[in-house]
Amino acid sequence: MLIEDLFRAPWHEQMIGVIQEMVDNVISDNEILAKEIQEWENSETRKTMITGELYYRNKTDILKKEQNITWKSNQKLAHGFTKKLVDQKIGYLLSKEPTVGTENDDYRELLTNIFDRSLLKKIKNVGKEAINKGIAYLYPYINEFGNLSFMKFPSEQIIPFWGDNEHMEILSFLRVYTQSIYMNHEKVTQKKVEYYHPGGIKFFIMEVGKLIPDVPAGIEQNYHFTLNDKPYVWEKIPLIHFKYNEEEQPLIDSIKSLIDNYNLQASTNADLLADIPKFIYKLVNYGGTDLAEFLSDLNKYMAVKLDQDGDVDKLQAEIQTEAVEKEIDRNRNAIYEFGRGVDTRDVNMRDASGVALKFRYSDLDIDCNILESEFQSSIEHMLWFIDHYLLMTEQGDFTDEKVNIIFNRDIITAESEAIDNCEKSIGILDDKTIRENHPWYTEEVEERLEEQEREKQKEIDGYLDTFPDVNNDE
Repeated sequence: MLIEDLFRAPWHEQMIGVIQEMVDNVISDNEILAKEIQEWENSETRKTMITGELYYRNKTDILKKEQNITWKSNQKLAHGFTKKLVDQKIGYLLSKEPTVGTENDDYRELLTNIFDRSLLKKIKNVGKEAINKGIAYLYPYINEFGNLSFMKFPSEQIIPFWGDNEHMEILSFLRVYTQSIYMNHEKVTQKKVEYYHPGGIKFFIMEVGKLIPDVPAGIEQNYHFTLNDKPYVWEKIPLIHFKYNEEEQPLIDSIKSLIDNYNLQASTNADLLADIPKFIYKLVNYGGTDLAEFLSDLNKYMAVKLDQDGDVDKLQAEIQTEAVEKEIDRNRNAIYEFGRGVDTRDVNMRDASGVALKFRYSDLDIDCNILESEFQSSIEHMLWFIDHYLLMTEQGDFTDEKVNIIFNRDIITAESEAIDNCEKSIGILDDKTIRENHPWYTEEVEERLEEQEREKQKEIDGYLDTFPDVNNDE
């Protein structure tokens, strides 16, 4: 036996130590989730989402502008380019009610009832969220009346765990948000965490970087929703994502630096205009005691006291703003170009032809094409939950039905040119096709035309009753 063997621990004690070390080094699921939350809250992606929301509300970085010299102006001119560009895209693509395309009349009626004005407004808001933050989320759930509903989760609250590199399938997700509650008669803010997984939902409270089971919320439920007091689990994770583009890149990434420069140039120019007086007095051998007396005499008597060989003159200050204005205009054009929008300030748009309007709206059209493509994919995901809800509530099995949700764009046209083209198409196209291409056409037109025909027929029938047919047999 070697001497060192006398001081070595027995074999079983060594193994216990090795096992304990392995256990101590194994990280728990809750610790993984807590680390994911901390990483997400410090990520640039989440910060950009918050920035996109702030710029949409015109809370731009120019509001942080400081001026250390007390007598100088500190103008903070914030221009709402982000809001205008985002609203322009939403108004162009999502302002009109979509068309539900399916050959099954019962299915169409059910979908029309589900896609009511409330849900369409929510989809429009989801579109705004997606443009501002790169991606937006809808959460399907069953409300207190047993109806399928959808809730918009703020994007910065959601941490999705994707099952593929293309970010199409969500395996599970975290929702992290703050909630104000009263504890010991004091209002405190808690950080709530909800973990949605294939088997249900877990509830936590985040404290000092650790996840603690949320007892009041129920700690854990082994279902996603209840219907008629019966618990159910969705076969898919109940979260529908809507992307602005494939890269999930928000609009603010493309225009933030341009907007900041525009605001800075405009604010600096405003400071110069406010600080430079219209003219400066030049005094030679002034006979008064101070400048305050000079200004008082000038305003009161329109004259001033001068010593021998004294003189008063004024120097006109020339304000050079042409270079600044050119920079501001160049910046404005860049904002609309890279923001893929339309500058409605352009005077050349007023009398533009249909071809010219299409050209000016081409960037907006391209951007909305990408947005529509992403939304079509998301609507298909949304229809999966709708179909399975209809199946569970015994309203019909439409899981194999094909349906298209067509977004009707608010296309800008030259009305007089379009009407003229409709008139020239008479005799070439059928009347209904011509009407459908008229800029004032809506679905109500057909109903009104039918009513108009009925009124005409009544007049004809009344006329015939007044003058009986002389050919009738006596």
